[in-house]
Amino acid sequence: MTFGKVTYLWRLALLGLAALTYQNLPCVNEFVNRGITYLKYRDFEGLRIFILSYGVWAPITSISLMALQSMVPLVPGLAITITIAWIFGWQWGALYSWLGALLGATLDFCLARWYGRPLVEKIIRPQQLDSFDAFFLKHGIIAVLITRLTPIVPFKVVSYGAGLTTIALCQFVLATGIGQTPAIILYSILGQNLVKNLFATVMITILLVVAGLTAYRYRDTLENLFCNKDSS
Repeated sequence: MTFGKVTYLWRLALLGLAALTYQNLPCVNEFVNRGITYLKYRDFEGLRIFILSYGVWAPITSISLMALQSMVPLVPGLAITITIAWIFGWQWGALYSWLGALLGATLDFCLARWYGRPLVEKIIRPQQLDSFDAFFLKHGIIAVLITRLTPIVPFKVVSYGAGLTTIALCQFVLATGIGQTPAIILYSILGQNLVKNLFATVMITILLVVAGLTAYRYRDTLENLFCNKDSS
Protein backbone atom coordinates (compact mmCIF):
# COMPACT_ATOMS: atom_id res chain seq x y z
CA MET A 1 0.00 0.00 0.00
CA THR A 2 1.42 3.38 -1.02
CA PHE A 3 1.92 6.32 1.31
CA GLY A 4 -0.78 8.29 -0.53
CA LYS A 5 -3.37 5.57 0.05
CA VAL A 6 -2.44 5.29 3.72
CA THR A 7 -2.84 9.05 4.15
CA TYR A 8 -6.20 8.99 2.38
CA LEU A 9 -7.48 6.14 4.57
CA TRP A 10 -6.25 7.88 7.70
CA ARG A 11 -8.14 11.04 6.75
CA LEU A 12 -11.32 9.07 6.07
CA ALA A 13 -10.96 7.30 9.41
CA LEU A 14 -10.55 10.65 11.18
CA LEU A 15 -13.69 12.00 9.54
CA GLY A 16 -15.59 8.85 10.46
CA LEU A 17 -14.39 9.07 14.06
CA ALA A 18 -15.68 12.63 14.33
CA ALA A 19 -19.08 11.56 12.97
CA LEU A 20 -19.29 8.61 15.37
CA THR A 21 -18.32 10.81 18.32
CA TYR A 22 -21.12 13.23 17.48
CA GLN A 23 -23.68 10.47 17.03
CA ASN A 24 -22.83 8.29 20.03
CA LEU A 25 -21.71 10.67 22.78
CA PRO A 26 -24.76 12.50 24.20
CA CYS A 27 -22.64 15.22 25.80
CA VAL A 28 -20.99 16.08 22.48
CA ASN A 29 -24.28 15.89 20.60
CA GLU A 30 -26.00 18.18 23.10
CA PHE A 31 -23.10 20.66 23.13
CA VAL A 32 -23.07 20.96 19.34
CA ASN A 33 -26.85 21.14 18.88
CA ARG A 34 -27.57 23.59 21.69
CA GLY A 35 -24.60 25.79 20.88
CA ILE A 36 -25.46 26.01 17.20
CA THR A 37 -29.13 26.73 17.99
CA TYR A 38 -28.26 29.66 20.27
CA LEU A 39 -25.85 31.02 17.67
CA LYS A 40 -28.22 30.56 14.75
CA TYR A 41 -31.00 32.53 16.42
CA ARG A 42 -28.63 35.05 18.04
CA ASP A 43 -29.94 34.19 21.49
CA PHE A 44 -27.37 36.15 23.50
CA GLU A 45 -28.90 35.46 26.90
CA GLY A 46 -29.36 31.75 26.21
CA LEU A 47 -25.81 31.53 24.91
CA ARG A 48 -24.46 33.32 27.98
CA ILE A 49 -26.23 30.94 30.35
CA PHE A 50 -25.11 27.96 28.27
CA ILE A 51 -21.44 28.99 28.41
CA LEU A 52 -21.50 29.81 32.12
CA SER A 53 -23.12 26.44 32.89
CA TYR A 54 -19.71 24.86 32.22
CA GLY A 55 -18.17 26.66 35.21
CA VAL A 56 -14.37 26.75 35.15
CA TRP A 57 -14.50 25.29 31.64
CA ALA A 58 -16.41 28.30 30.32
CA PRO A 59 -13.35 29.79 28.52
CA ILE A 60 -12.68 26.46 26.75
CA THR A 61 -16.39 26.26 25.94
CA SER A 62 -16.26 29.73 24.39
CA ILE A 63 -13.23 28.88 22.25
CA SER A 64 -14.83 25.60 21.17
CA LEU A 65 -18.09 27.31 20.18
CA MET A 66 -16.18 29.93 18.21
CA ALA A 67 -14.33 27.21 16.33
CA LEU A 68 -17.51 25.19 15.82
CA GLN A 69 -19.51 28.04 14.29
CA SER A 70 -16.85 28.58 11.65
CA MET A 71 -17.53 25.12 10.23
CA VAL A 72 -21.32 25.45 10.07
CA PRO A 73 -22.98 27.39 7.21
CA LEU A 74 -25.23 30.38 8.00
CA VAL A 75 -24.18 30.54 11.66
CA PRO A 76 -22.82 34.02 12.52
CA GLY A 77 -19.59 34.38 14.44
CA LEU A 78 -20.57 37.87 15.59
CA ALA A 79 -23.08 36.43 18.08
CA ILE A 80 -20.46 34.39 19.95
CA THR A 81 -17.91 37.23 19.85
CA ILE A 82 -20.35 39.66 21.47
CA THR A 83 -21.51 37.11 24.05
CA ILE A 84 -17.98 36.11 25.06
CA ALA A 85 -17.05 39.76 25.58
CA TRP A 86 -20.25 40.25 27.60
CA ILE A 87 -19.22 37.42 29.91
CA PHE A 88 -15.46 37.90 30.25
CA GLY A 89 -14.91 41.55 29.33
CA TRP A 90 -13.54 42.72 26.01
CA GLN A 91 -9.87 41.88 26.71
CA TRP A 92 -10.35 38.21 27.62
CA GLY A 93 -13.32 37.96 25.30
CA ALA A 94 -11.24 39.17 22.38
CA LEU A 95 -8.51 36.65 23.22
CA TYR A 96 -10.94 33.71 23.42
CA SER A 97 -12.69 34.79 20.22
CA TRP A 98 -9.35 35.23 18.45
CA LEU A 99 -8.16 31.76 19.46
CA GLY A 100 -11.48 30.13 18.56
CA ALA A 101 -11.72 31.91 15.21
CA LEU A 102 -8.15 30.97 14.30
CA LEU A 103 -8.73 27.35 15.32
CA GLY A 104 -11.97 27.19 13.34
CA ALA A 105 -10.40 28.79 10.26
CA THR A 106 -7.52 26.31 10.42
CA LEU A 107 -9.96 23.39 10.65
CA ASP A 108 -11.92 24.75 7.67
CA PHE A 109 -8.71 25.12 5.70
CA CYS A 110 -7.61 21.57 6.52
CA LEU A 111 -11.03 20.11 5.69
CA ALA A 112 -10.93 21.75 2.27
CA ARG A 113 -7.29 20.79 1.72
CA TRP A 114 -7.73 17.16 2.78
CA TYR A 115 -11.15 16.35 1.38
CA GLY A 116 -12.00 19.07 -1.12
CA ARG A 117 -8.88 19.22 -3.26
CA PRO A 118 -9.22 15.75 -4.82
CA LEU A 119 -12.76 16.61 -5.93
CA VAL A 120 -11.63 19.94 -7.42
CA GLU A 121 -8.86 18.21 -9.33
CA LYS A 122 -11.46 15.99 -10.98
CA ILE A 123 -13.68 18.91 -11.98
CA ILE A 124 -11.20 21.60 -13.06
CA ARG A 125 -8.72 21.10 -15.87
CA PRO A 126 -5.13 20.76 -14.60
CA GLN A 127 -3.99 23.81 -16.62
CA GLN A 128 -6.62 26.05 -15.03
CA LEU A 129 -5.91 24.75 -11.55
CA ASP A 130 -2.17 25.28 -12.02
CA SER A 131 -2.80 28.91 -13.03
CA PHE A 132 -5.00 29.45 -9.97
CA ASP A 133 -2.37 27.87 -7.72
CA ALA A 134 0.36 30.06 -9.20
CA PHE A 135 -1.71 33.18 -8.49
CA PHE A 136 -2.24 32.21 -4.85
CA LEU A 137 1.41 31.31 -4.44
CA LYS A 138 2.23 34.89 -5.44
CA HIS A 139 -0.65 36.82 -3.87
CA GLY A 140 -2.48 34.35 -1.63
CA ILE A 141 -1.32 35.60 1.74
CA ILE A 142 -2.24 39.20 0.86
CA ALA A 143 -5.62 38.13 -0.53
CA VAL A 144 -6.40 36.30 2.72
CA LEU A 145 -5.18 39.23 4.83
CA ILE A 146 -7.34 41.78 3.01
CA THR A 147 -10.49 39.65 3.12
CA ARG A 148 -9.98 39.09 6.84
CA LEU A 149 -9.78 42.83 7.41
CA THR A 150 -13.17 43.45 5.81
CA PRO A 151 -16.57 41.95 6.73
CA ILE A 152 -17.63 41.78 3.08
CA VAL A 153 -16.37 38.28 2.29
CA PRO A 154 -17.73 35.60 4.69
CA PHE A 155 -15.09 34.17 7.03
CA LYS A 156 -15.93 30.58 6.12
CA VAL A 157 -15.71 31.19 2.38
CA VAL A 158 -12.16 32.49 2.68
CA SER A 159 -11.06 29.55 4.83
CA TYR A 160 -12.55 26.86 2.63
CA GLY A 161 -11.50 28.65 -0.55
CA ALA A 162 -7.89 29.03 0.55
CA GLY A 163 -7.79 25.35 1.46
CA LEU A 164 -8.48 24.45 -2.16
CA THR A 165 -5.35 26.26 -3.30
CA THR A 166 -1.68 25.54 -2.73
CA ILE A 167 -1.15 28.40 -0.28
CA ALA A 168 0.90 27.14 2.67
CA LEU A 169 -0.93 26.52 5.95
CA CYS A 170 1.54 28.70 7.87
CA GLN A 171 0.89 31.61 5.49
CA PHE A 172 -2.85 31.17 5.85
CA VAL A 173 -2.64 31.07 9.65
CA LEU A 174 -0.41 34.17 9.73
CA ALA A 175 -2.68 36.19 7.44
CA THR A 176 -5.81 35.07 9.30
CA GLY A 177 -4.35 35.77 12.73
CA ILE A 178 -3.37 39.30 11.78
CA GLY A 179 -6.36 40.12 9.60
CA GLN A 180 -9.06 39.03 12.05
CA THR A 181 -7.65 40.99 14.99
CA PRO A 182 -9.18 44.46 14.35
CA ALA A 183 -12.71 43.12 13.84
CA ILE A 184 -12.57 40.88 16.90
CA ILE A 185 -11.32 43.69 19.14
CA LEU A 186 -13.93 46.16 17.91
CA TYR A 187 -16.83 43.71 18.19
CA SER A 188 -15.60 42.61 21.62
CA ILE A 189 -15.68 46.20 22.87
CA LEU A 190 -19.18 46.44 21.43
CA GLY A 191 -20.18 43.22 23.18
CA GLN A 192 -18.78 44.19 26.58
CA ASN A 193 -21.01 47.23 26.70
CA LEU A 194 -23.91 45.46 25.02
CA VAL A 195 -24.31 48.41 22.68
CA LYS A 196 -27.01 46.95 20.50
CA ASN A 197 -27.57 49.96 18.30
CA LEU A 198 -27.35 50.15 14.56
CA PHE A 199 -25.11 53.20 14.49
CA ALA A 200 -22.25 51.53 16.39
CA THR A 201 -22.41 48.41 14.23
CA VAL A 202 -22.46 50.44 11.01
CA MET A 203 -19.50 52.57 12.13
CA ILE A 204 -17.47 49.49 12.99
CA THR A 205 -18.31 47.93 9.64
CA ILE A 206 -17.28 51.11 7.81
CA LEU A 207 -13.97 51.20 9.68
CA LEU A 208 -13.25 47.60 8.73
CA VAL A 209 -14.12 48.21 5.08
CA VAL A 210 -11.82 51.24 5.00
CA ALA A 211 -9.05 49.18 6.57
CA GLY A 212 -9.53 46.49 3.95
CA LEU A 213 -9.50 48.97 1.06
CA THR A 214 -6.38 50.61 2.47
CA ALA A 215 -4.67 47.24 2.72
CA TYR A 216 -5.65 46.52 -0.88
CA ARG A 217 -4.24 49.86 -2.04
CA TYR A 218 -0.90 49.08 -0.41
CA ARG A 219 -0.98 45.38 -1.24
CA ASP A 220 2.43 45.47 -2.94
CA THR A 221 4.06 46.85 0.20
CA LEU A 222 2.30 44.25 2.35
CA GLU A 223 3.34 41.51 -0.03
CA ASN A 224 6.97 42.58 0.23
CA LEU A 225 6.66 42.59 4.02
CA PHE A 226 5.07 39.16 4.45
CA CYS A 227 6.55 37.29 1.51
CA ASN A 228 10.09 38.67 1.83
CA LYS A 229 10.11 39.80 -1.77
CA ASP A 230 12.91 41.95 -3.14
CA SER A 231 11.50 45.48 -3.17
CA SER A 232 13.86 46.49 -5.92
